[in-house]
Amino acid sequence: MEAGSGEGWTMRWRFWGMLGAVLSLAQGISAQEARRQPVPAVPVETIAAQPDMIGAGASKADNQLPEEPFAHGELLDYTNGVVVGPQFYTELDYLIWWVSKNDLSEVTLSLVTQGQWSNPAPGALSQPGTKLVGPYPGFDYGAFKGGKLILGGWLDPEQTVGVEFSGVLLEQRSVGQLYNGHELSPGTIYTNPLKVPYPVLVNGLPVNSQQTSTAALLKNSGVLGAPVSSFTTHTGLQMWTGDVNWMANWGRTEYQTFDLLFGFRQMQIQEGLSLSGSTVYAEPVNGQRTVQTGIDSVASTNSFYGGQFGGRITERFGRFKLDVTGKIALGGVSQNVLITGSNTSTVGGFSTTTPGYVYTQTSNIGRSTARHFAVLPEIYTKVSLPITEHFNLGIGYSFMYLSSVARSGLQLDPVRNAAYDRPTRWMKSDGFWAQGVMFTGELQF
Repeated sequence: MEAGSGEGWTMRWRFWGMLGAVLSLAQGISAQEARRQPVPAVPVETIAAQPDMIGAGASKADNQLPEEPFAHGELLDYTNGVVVGPQFYTELDYLIWWVSKNDLSEVTLSLVTQGQWSNPAPGALSQPGTKLVGPYPGFDYGAFKGGKLILGGWLDPEQTVGVEFSGVLLEQRSVGQLYNGHELSPGTIYTNPLKVPYPVLVNGLPVNSQQTSTAALLKNSGVLGAPVSSFTTHTGLQMWTGDVNWMANWGRTEYQTFDLLFGFRQMQIQEGLSLSGSTVYAEPVNGQRTVQTGIDSVASTNSFYGGQFGGRITERFGRFKLDVTGKIALGGVSQNVLITGSNTSTVGGFSTTTPGYVYTQTSNIGRSTARHFAVLPEIYTKVSLPITEHFNLGIGYSFMYLSSVARSGLQLDPVRNAAYDRPTRWMKSDGFWAQGVMFTGELQF
């Protein structure tokens, strides 16, 4: 059996051309891909039996198949026109992934600041000496652990049509920080930055330019001594995704195989964020000890469903096997955001609880939903080495991106002004990426 080098390169360029088109489509560069020339289909060769012509005067070396051995289960091995190799496979991967930060840059850059009580607006972003202590400019989750399962198989002996399922589950990971005001020196406080719009309108909208803080609001209410405030910030995220695809072989040689993929993709991202704290100060009227405790909470759920297409090329280099898969899903993402908050004030042993704390008030507490068109591309590459006849070990890299996600950090409104119904429900969206390495084990049979 002899593979044509031109045929192999044609299939390589066909795959990389299609993969480039997939990535360009995800970035909106469709005009460039329109100039790509179509590549003719690669026929699948059938190996015919070679007669023994040694006795007819020809040398044995001129008529034998290539000496390079092809073990059972390699990319191409025919018997009477039927592919001899693994009809089914299962792969289990151990993932170490990273995801995009829970960004707070559009809110106040920091949920907690450190300032001096002697300043006119202690801890406000406009005051000299104010420190952004965290989280800044957002929450970094660090490395997630997870798993990926792939199940697939061919439905015919010629391996022309098959089906494949894959699923990814990341652990639920959370990060947080405690800011203990009792550890600060006298006159130094922790507080929360806010904005208060001036009572003027520009093009019918309020101008939001005055920086303040929760400590500044207390000072303006008549509190004389520096309060002692402690805060805890916390965020958590979990992600899973799965897809099912039809596989159609588009070409096969000794060293390469190229399959098309058509199917359905689902992805879900759940994320929560909270700010809780307590503030102790002397009530300005009679000097009674007052304790305020409260919590702001945002929970977001993003569910994506869409159709998917892509391709996979597999190449063999000696004993090593390289798999490169590109997919892109187009569909809709359903976004659900729930904002809650409460504040409890205790004076002289009597407690009163009201809605809202720092970034939540009656104007934005509640549930909001939205639905947007979204694009979800994915790239997956793997290098593996056979350990036994049916088992391979490998290492790979994967990247996926969802174009519209309601992150919990983007839903906090830093403006406090009841006259303008602020804070408000933003329902802002941003892109979400996840990427990382994986250690793979594949069983073929």
